[in-house]
Amino acid sequence: MAKYYVGLSTTFHDPALAVVDEQGKVLFAEAVERFYQVKRAYGCAADPRGLVRQVLREHCDPQGEFIIAKSWGRGFSRFMDFQFLLGLTNHEKLARRGAEMTRFLVDQHQLFFALWLQHSTLRLGGGHLADVLIKDFGNRRQRFVHLPHHDVHAAAACFTSPFQEAACVVVDGQGESGSMSYYAYADGRLRPVAQMKGPESLGILYSMCTDVAGFSSEAGEEGKLMGLAPYGEVDPAMLDEFRELGRIEGLKFKYPSTTQLKRWRKRLQGRGRKPGVPAIDMASFAATTQAFYAESMTTLLTNFHALGLSENLVLGGGCGLNSSYNGQLLGATPFKQLHVPCAPGDDGNALGAALLACYQDNPDLRPACEVMSPYLGASISNVSMEHLGEFGRFQKIRHLPGTVHREAAALLAAGKLLGWVQGRAEFGPRALGNRSILADPRPAEMKGKINARVKFREEFRPFAPSVLDEYGSEYFEDYQVSPYMERTLRFKDSAKEKVAAIVHVNMTGRLQSVRREWNERYYDLISAFHDLTGVPMLLNTSFNIMGKPIINSLEDALGVFYTTGLDTMVVGDYLIEK
Repeated sequence: MAKYYVGLSTTFHDPALAVVDEQGKVLFAEAVERFYQVKRAYGCAADPRGLVRQVLREHCDPQGEFIIAKSWGRGFSRFMDFQFLLGLTNHEKLARRGAEMTRFLVDQHQLFFALWLQHSTLRLGGGHLADVLIKDFGNRRQRFVHLPHHDVHAAAACFTSPFQEAACVVVDGQGESGSMSYYAYADGRLRPVAQMKGPESLGILYSMCTDVAGFSSEAGEEGKLMGLAPYGEVDPAMLDEFRELGRIEGLKFKYPSTTQLKRWRKRLQGRGRKPGVPAIDMASFAATTQAFYAESMTTLLTNFHALGLSENLVLGGGCGLNSSYNGQLLGATPFKQLHVPCAPGDDGNALGAALLACYQDNPDLRPACEVMSPYLGASISNVSMEHLGEFGRFQKIRHLPGTVHREAAALLAAGKLLGWVQGRAEFGPRALGNRSILADPRPAEMKGKINARVKFREEFRPFAPSVLDEYGSEYFEDYQVSPYMERTLRFKDSAKEKVAAIVHVNMTGRLQSVRREWNERYYDLISAFHDLTGVPMLLNTSFNIMGKPIINSLEDALGVFYTTGLDTMVVGDYLIEK
């Protein structure tokens, strides 16, 4: 009988579902915001019935045995249930207590909402899957396991890494008892080394500063703060104030007294962006926030390296999305190699929970120690495209098996904006060539054109380069292979004139390295563009508009295509032009 490990990310934000077989092979992984088409899917179940039915039919034997793993430990889950069931507390009381414990004086209504969603999603996790198995397939062979939140983050990062051994650090907003955990990874096994317990959190601090700058951490807009930072200068006096807030003691980031914290917070509130003030006015605040984060992480990681665990570093947790720092990390710390998974945040915990449950049940199994494919999500069926061709009444739709990449490359070289949909969707927040909007990176005005016509977003936000790996060192200083667009590197001075649309104001780019064995169709498209233009890269951004998730269905893709300034779209072998 087949056995499957289903991982569920049951945090109140970024729910996700993943399935792994009993040999540790990943069969499916996707954030359910794609299925719901609601950004971050706050408070939504990680196992919606429609998605569960689709996954069971396409990737599993529904009569198999199912181990359903949640991304929070049993103790934490029981604590939440115990408090509520016995009437010892309620969400409002927990919100007040949480605000006092964090000592950040978080807005009470926000915390109330978060705790309500957290409790709800913890209780709901796995219920829809279990119900579908029973009612649709008569299958009661299922078992639930609860796994500690940071262990799951570490598993998602280490078990998908190309390393046989590594030092691992998890950095997020808050786990069950702290915001940072350290592990030794070797021979497919994780060993806890240290945990930073308490309310201190670099992740929460960065989210707070995101809100002060006038963006929304609730909407996951920390990336906007990071993109804005290069437009400003670090303020030395402000940086000293940040240093007053947090000091490093070994592997711990510590706060000072409550009095100092209140004074610091009052100053921070006074710097908040007022309504009507342009974001660019907060550039120096953003630069200083990023500088403090980088300085703190560098000290913590240098201290961690001193333990002598490994020259390889694996970085997990939501702070792993800080690509600006990831690109500096190897130059700033003694570590020699870095791996950041394709989904380091809480959505990735679905995969981490499935893998950790699998390896705990099968102690003789070992991870493959290779770059894991991120193309683990849903695909768009050929039947949908055939129906579109038959009933869509499009005047300009062509079926071009074997040559569609060359036609698309010619359109890109002519300045057209292209939606590109191929195969299975990427797992994680980055579009990596299967659900992408693509453009010619050479004209400087291309960045503004896409922001104004397609993405409808702030002009200061950069776009990413997808570069053929063999040409990476020609364009980037100290080139590092970046399969998941997880680090930002500095362009060489000679590149600015060649690919002006993707060189950020500080001469950097958050790159994706592309190899043919990782994504054959995307590699062939970029190669065809290289043959036409002499440039081995494309401008790549996610196939969505600002505030919406990346497209999931053909209907989603058509909606974006016909309500934006995209000129053409490729889905599989079909090319549609306006």
